[in-house]
Amino acid sequence: MLGYSLLLTAAYLINAATYCAQHLKGLSYSNVGTKSTKVGESDVYVGRDERKDAHLHQYTHIFPLLYEKAQSRGDKVAITELEDCEVKRETTCTELFQRALSLSHYFSTEDGGIPMKKYDEDCNNGNFKILGIYGANSANWLTADLACMVMGATSLVMHSKFSQDEVVEILNESKLEWLCIDLNLVDALLERKKDLPFLKKLLILDTLPDSTNKGKRVNRPGAPAETEEQKEKREKWEKAEKENLELYKKLKTKAEGLGMTMCQINDLTKKKITKYKVKETDPEHISTIVYTSGTSGKPKGVMLSNRALYFTVVPVSKWSIFLKFNPQHHFSYLPLSHIYERSIAYLSLYRGMQIRIWSKDISLFSKDLSQCGANIVVGVPKVFNRLYTTIMAEIAKLPPLKRFMVQKILAMRRSNNHGGFSQFLEGMTHVSQKIRDKINPSLEVFFSGGGKISPNVERDLSVLLNVHFYQGYGLTETSGPVIVQHQTDDRTNSIGGPISPHVEYKVVTWEKYDAKGNPPRGELLLRGQQLFSGYFLRKEQTQNAFTEDKFYKTGDVVQVGKDGAITFLDRSKGLVKLSQGEYIETDMLNNLYSDIDFVNHCVVYGDDSMDGPLAIINVDKDLFAKCLERDGVLKSQGISADAFLKNLTDEKLNKEEYVKYVRGKMLEMYKTTNLNRYNIVNDIYLTCKLWDTSNYLTPTFKVRTFYVFNDFKFFIEKIQKTYKDKMKGKSK
Repeated sequence: MLGYSLLLTAAYLINAATYCAQHLKGLSYSNVGTKSTKVGESDVYVGRDERKDAHLHQYTHIFPLLYEKAQSRGDKVAITELEDCEVKRETTCTELFQRALSLSHYFSTEDGGIPMKKYDEDCNNGNFKILGIYGANSANWLTADLACMVMGATSLVMHSKFSQDEVVEILNESKLEWLCIDLNLVDALLERKKDLPFLKKLLILDTLPDSTNKGKRVNRPGAPAETEEQKEKREKWEKAEKENLELYKKLKTKAEGLGMTMCQINDLTKKKITKYKVKETDPEHISTIVYTSGTSGKPKGVMLSNRALYFTVVPVSKWSIFLKFNPQHHFSYLPLSHIYERSIAYLSLYRGMQIRIWSKDISLFSKDLSQCGANIVVGVPKVFNRLYTTIMAEIAKLPPLKRFMVQKILAMRRSNNHGGFSQFLEGMTHVSQKIRDKINPSLEVFFSGGGKISPNVERDLSVLLNVHFYQGYGLTETSGPVIVQHQTDDRTNSIGGPISPHVEYKVVTWEKYDAKGNPPRGELLLRGQQLFSGYFLRKEQTQNAFTEDKFYKTGDVVQVGKDGAITFLDRSKGLVKLSQGEYIETDMLNNLYSDIDFVNHCVVYGDDSMDGPLAIINVDKDLFAKCLERDGVLKSQGISADAFLKNLTDEKLNKEEYVKYVRGKMLEMYKTTNLNRYNIVNDIYLTCKLWDTSNYLTPTFKVRTFYVFNDFKFFIEKIQKTYKDKMKGKSK
């Protein structure tokens, strides 16, 4: 055993020594387009035209491109919908676009069509035909979206997990009359009809048994007789469909009683349309409004134009990773209401990839993933964290000797997983293959977006499964991915460079980060064809989002390397993304919890390695003592207020009884809001130290968060370690 370990260690050292010499030869993401002449700004970088085809990127409406690809694929499957990990329904390329054209005709003609309305908005000259889409991933979701493109309407999409208050506010703000919706969301909406004066028509996205639809239940000729298990599933599906049909009839009657009409999408796609003409081809026409969490704590609508969608989908389709690995399937489980997933769905149709929609049951996710056939799996950090946790937990269950060998072999391969030695070792042991066969035998690539993933998780998953792991960067405001890694870039600290030569970027100095430094660091500013047109009905927010020279202020602090590669460092805005991809507004939470009687200052911290935020709370010790005395906490401790205050230190202040009391008060404040549960702060550190202009406050008494986080780094790291250990399957 010792000799074997020494042999492996020697090989490891040789491998590590040659790694740097092999790494990233000749890779460059950008060129300097304009030298900086401004104080506190870097040069302007321009994405490199690696394939020398930037001149081919001439705008055209995206629908004809998707339609032409579908025509060339004909009866090949475009979308597969899974249920209980089985193929329940398939829609061919021809069927998908025929249904979209038919539905577009309905949207244009029925009851006068989707109404045109005038809004206080500069885009579209204020004139919008808006169709709402509110539901989970489905073939009909995409059908409705494509139909909007053809007839010149603007799709307004909402996450199916938005609260009812948020949905009502969005529907009223947009004066929306026509809404495509999942059946299970209808009843709650009808209960709020008195608050929805504009809503008139509900179009059900579900496929019900009496619908005439082109997405057929799979029943292949010559297939073997069904097994008992298959029979049970079929009967379960049929029972659920009958129940849904009864629910539909009941809700339809209820809707009509409230003065609304309700029908099924699949009943509106019968008319065969042989010719079409896209009605709004203007590149600046707003194709879609995507509602996403905003800095005010309320969702805001991000307007994306025809131009933005084109300059996202077409350049990404030529991404080096797609060209190398040539994916044939896309596993669709992230919500289509997020532009990240939606842009990949468009990309799949454009490249002729089959979209496989998951079973929509988290308990079946692993089995769906293992059977999806996708060699490239797209995800967010939370998904990869869970996968990593699962694998590590299984390794921990191995017998001691076998576990030791597996861990040793994996450790040997970490420095350069795709190098010759590492692959030789994998070829001899097949450790990763055995793990990958259980996760997804087809898997070759993971792509992470929607937040920064832990470098350790990225590196270890790459080794554990012997796959390539790449990162990218994008926002709703950039129409999805705008920065991605090249297929030769395997650095865990890199998010790559511009996906398109039409993208320009620079950084501006922010707090300690110097845009004129070497390397340049600061807030990332972006300019390009795929940027959003503005926030719907929020002109001031739109204006504040851009610089005078039309660069979008991302609020993210980055570093620009010599090769133009971007490394994510920090967030300049109070808007913070947690590990689930959910945003929290730290400034808003600071204000909320500072309203507690005894709280002088509250500083909330969160990042995408954490499931929830933490808070550093500066208390007024005298007021705190009074509140503790009033509420009987001190009495239960057998001490007086004076005794509590005598020689009070932060260590004494953070006794479990006092921390629990403060958490309770914070929960009371939280319950006065309509915020989602990700805004609940469970981890807090109490301090009675004086905060003034000599340490944590500016001359205008604003909190210097950087200094707070620096001085209380010990607590932040403790909580981060708790989440990290939790992810590894350890107990607190």
